[in-house]
Amino acid sequence: MKIAAFAIAIGPHLGGALMLAALGASAYDPPRAHARAPEVRIVTVHDAPARDAPSAPRSKKLDKPARTLTMRLEHGEQPPANRPNTWVHIPSSADMAGDLRLTFVFHGFKNCIESYTSAGIQCTVTNIRRPGYRIADQLERAGSRSIVVVPETSFDVYAAEAPELSKRGAFRAYVEELLDALGDEIGNAKLSDVKRLALVASSGGYQALEPILADSQSFVTDVILLDAGYMYPRSVVGQFLARAAGELADGNVVHRVGILYTPKGGAMETSQALEQATMKALDARGALDRAIFHHTKGDPTLDDLAMPLYVVRVDEEHDVVVRRNLGRALAAAGL
Repeated sequence: MKIAAFAIAIGPHLGGALMLAALGASAYDPPRAHARAPEVRIVTVHDAPARDAPSAPRSKKLDKPARTLTMRLEHGEQPPANRPNTWVHIPSSADMAGDLRLTFVFHGFKNCIESYTSAGIQCTVTNIRRPGYRIADQLERAGSRSIVVVPETSFDVYAAEAPELSKRGAFRAYVEELLDALGDEIGNAKLSDVKRLALVASSGGYQALEPILADSQSFVTDVILLDAGYMYPRSVVGQFLARAAGELADGNVVHRVGILYTPKGGAMETSQALEQATMKALDARGALDRAIFHHTKGDPTLDDLAMPLYVVRVDEEHDVVVRRNLGRALAAAGL
């Protein structure tokens, strides 16, 4: 693999967004051929914050610090000015190939990779400053075990679709290219070696998550929506949720779903529709007590977030849900 450069880093929108109505034929065009090796960019070094509590013990010696990389992958979206289209955070580990977890976080409207991973920036001078979520800091503080990826989707516009990644087979090709680029970090693991693969949507990121999930259900194990439940039970996410509920009732959990929603982000009605449908299905199986459905004034507890299925209303601001709970939700879920 040809690498340009790399570095180790120690360490509302919406309101009334329209739901994805249907996946058009154009969403399933074949992905581009992998024409060239990915370009890996330098990332600013920073100190990793202390964790809130020790993470679960790993079976392998910890001899590498946490680090972040940015890349421009051939199978990803193509943001302007040759910007990176992929941000990657790798937790402290020696060799994660035997216990590999991948999490993909899709950003919301009028955002970009940097506006999520930094302390807050303007993606372009013509748009507003975004608040920033310091994702690497969150992950290290919470003790996340997953390699976390923020792919670029729609760059700094009033949309969050991923036109390239939503094409048939494209997300799989993107993941495989990413794993190849990370070969030295992960013991040359392949997609078949990944133990869990999670899709996380923040806010309008549901526009990327929904069609990608539709084409990737054979290898996606987890879905987490952070005030991003802008879909009804018949949606792809709704079907995935029903599948997870069925497994939970059977006592054979393979797929997991977590939904946090606020009364202010615009997703309350649809999130509650998902919640009610799932409660009804579990209650009919006598398994309602195996999931969490409730309302909290502040952050959900770690016990809530560790459940294989939860839908929790949190009375927080739209942006606060991601800023305070992304890392917690992943770590509590074992990601």
